[in-house]
Amino acid sequence: MTSNNNNNNNNNLPRVVLGTMTFGFETRHDLSLVRVCGAENAKPFLELFGSHGHVEIDTARVYGAGTTEQVLSQLPTAHFKIATKAWPFEDGSFNEENLAAQLRQSLKTLNTTKVDIFYLHAPEGATPLEVTAKAVNNLYKEELFERFGLSNFPSWQVALIHEICKQNGYVLPTVYQGMYNPISRSVVPELLPCLKHLNISFYGYHPLASGLLTGKYKFDKDVADGLRFDPKTGYGKNFRERYWNQLTFEGIEILEKAAAENQITLLEATLRWMRHHSGLEAKDGIIIGTTSLKNLEESLRDLDKGPLDESMVQAFDEAWEKVKPSSQYYAKHTTMKFPAPAIKRLMGQAEDQAQ
Repeated sequence: MTSNNNNNNNNNLPRVVLGTMTFGFETRHDLSLVRVCGAENAKPFLELFGSHGHVEIDTARVYGAGTTEQVLSQLPTAHFKIATKAWPFEDGSFNEENLAAQLRQSLKTLNTTKVDIFYLHAPEGATPLEVTAKAVNNLYKEELFERFGLSNFPSWQVALIHEICKQNGYVLPTVYQGMYNPISRSVVPELLPCLKHLNISFYGYHPLASGLLTGKYKFDKDVADGLRFDPKTGYGKNFRERYWNQLTFEGIEILEKAAAENQITLLEATLRWMRHHSGLEAKDGIIIGTTSLKNLEESLRDLDKGPLDESMVQAFDEAWEKVKPSSQYYAKHTTMKFPAPAIKRLMGQAEDQAQ
């Protein structure tokens, strides 16, 4: 089975997208998950990803406390399609002036004149959606991006933004990025039908539940400093709020047992579920992140494998029923606070320098 992107022979499978949250430069900010430091270390990841036929890279203004885009600018990305996102740092972040400044800063940092997808990373709340939609359209008319995307918005806001854009002749949102994996399926009953009705693609992040579906974390074991679930970091607190509870780990135990019976790893089972049993289609995507070339190679190989045995699929459904009462709503997004100087820099109001 070949990789699923524009050159894929199997037109029914979701495409694979490389997430770059772990790329960047070392930073003192605890809202950074940088583990692949600098362009020299990041380059082999892009080469490996591209060798499997994949072409889409996902980043954001906020990743690496602003340094992820810097690293990408130093890499040979001409053959890749890059998506970035504007973050709602404070009230007014998505008004015309500030949204434009943030996208222009991303383009400047990426050393490009245009990106494939420009996302609103999460709801801002204070700026009227009509103002934001107009601001996005103005940037689209300047040909600064190809596709307009939304991320972490509730379905009612997706529908409202789509209607505002449609009524005013603005560029329509055609991509949505949200959290989706076998133990976090709250997008299925409400959001995915909404997106299908509006002809909006879905790109799922956290396919491995921030690493829980690798089996390396245990509920009663301490987490090493700096890992994703480190409770002392901003991201660690956010991820623990989403996933770290007794029911989640009971569901994972069900999956570990079934994977062992099928003689495959939990990671492989999860990625094959995402590719073949999640309901995602060719226009949709699965965003994978990594901190090691070995893990990336393993993930790419697993994503190229076929459907799971029915017993494994049933185990995923059983695990979801166990986890469901503790699963968070897909649009829940914990507010992450940045210091004022960082906000000014990240919003394009000051020179972009690594912290």
